[in-house]
Amino acid sequence: MLSTEELKKYVYSEIQTILGDVSCNNLFFAEGTDNSVEGTYIFSRDNQYHILFTEKGKVRSDIVTDKKREVLWNALNIISTSIIMDFAMCNRDKDKDFRRALFAKEKEIFSLFGSDFEKRKNKEIEEILKRNPYNDI
Repeated sequence: MLSTEELKKYVYSEIQTILGDVSCNNLFFAEGTDNSVEGTYIFSRDNQYHILFTEKGKVRSDIVTDKKREVLWNALNIISTSIIMDFAMCNRDKDKDFRRALFAKEKEIFSLFGSDFEKRKNKEIEEILKRNPYNDI
């Protein structure tokens, strides 16, 4: 089990090795509580990792895991959002559902982190599209 500081080094090393120098705003490697600044708090406590989301002065969720890859997955979801959105905005086809470019970039980024991330992201997107299929014009 990694300490919070070791977990931070692991997450940043994995992400920066693959994506380069990316912004990690609203991602804090410290314990978060109600009234903490809005964002995601990642920390190690009692032999478990916590991924805690705060919003509007409240803890909204606390994902608990013993797997550092799960922490990396959640951190990557947060950190990659702006990269994916920027790409989708610049590469969308006006006659196609905006999510086509968005999901393509999301799949590309997550596949860089291994087949487990690629398969999981593909499944996640398939589930979204089952409930809400593409709506091309």
